[in-house]
Amino acid sequence: MMMYPYIKLGPRDGVLLISVLIMLVLTLVFKWSVWEFLLSVIAVIISFLAGSMKPNKKKVLAFMKK
Repeated sequence: MMMYPYIKLGPRDGVLLISVLIMLVLTLVFKWSVWEFLLSVIAVIISFLAGSMKPNKKKVLAFMKK
């Protein structure tokens, strides 16, 4: 049961949110600067987006058939 049905969040979004919260905790514990926090969050988001990219299998198979 979703509490807010207009916000469509899935398990992947939850993992991203948890990783950002971990970065926030590390920032507070190790007294990172704001720039270090922002750079680490940007790196996590870029790696999350890169991990969700899928290759186009149609082009790969067409290349192999030639």
